[in-house]
Amino acid sequence: MSFLLLVFFILLPIVEITLLIDIGSNIGAGATILLIIATAVVGVGLVRYQGLSILKDAQIQISKGQPPAKALAHGILVLLAGLMLIIPGFFTDGIGFLLLLPPVRSLLLDFVVGSIMTEFTSDFSAKFYSGAFSQNSGAHPAPANDDDVIDAQHIVIDKKDPES
Repeated sequence: MSFLLLVFFILLPIVEITLLIDIGSNIGAGATILLIIATAVVGVGLVRYQGLSILKDAQIQISKGQPPAKALAHGILVLLAGLMLIIPGFFTDGIGFLLLLPPVRSLLLDFVVGSIMTEFTSDFSAKFYSGAFSQNSGAHPAPANDDDVIDAQHIVIDKKDPES
């Protein structure tokens, strides 16, 4: 996590400034500023369009009784794309425009979900095989004593009976 913060707050501005200087020296300062403003305006329009499309997909999934997890994940990445497009600079604009492409978002989500699942399963396996899930850890209930009383009520439902 600290590495990502290092990249975001130190290396990203250095890359952006370098690109702004290089592009500005080739096409001029005024054209560079207009290009930055144009990418922000076009990007915000695309984010709005894709955000509405993702919202419709989420509503369709909800109406089918399915959780809208995929649509929400795509929505988060579209919001991140919007943030990248608003930040002045060409590198962040490139990342923002890439995140607006649904295949790129799908690949990124597959990678993130796959790495989370790999981490979860390896962590679970390590705990399981190391004995962390033994009876002493509370994962399994202790055997009942002769003094324990279990009181329960139950209802039998007959699906063929129209009154139940």
